[in-house]
Amino acid sequence: MTIILGIDPGSRFTGYGVIKQDKQHFTYLGSGCIKALSQGEDLA
Repeated sequence: MTIILGIDPGSRFTGYGVIKQDKQHFTYLGSGCIKALSQGEDLA
């Protein structure tokens, strides 16, 4: 079994996806987007 993480970098948004490989079988595990803060934007 192999877990594969794919990353699509960007300046404001970064996308990611995770799949699992068992021999010739692939299974989708999850994906999402990480948004960078804009200047002056607070964490909370």
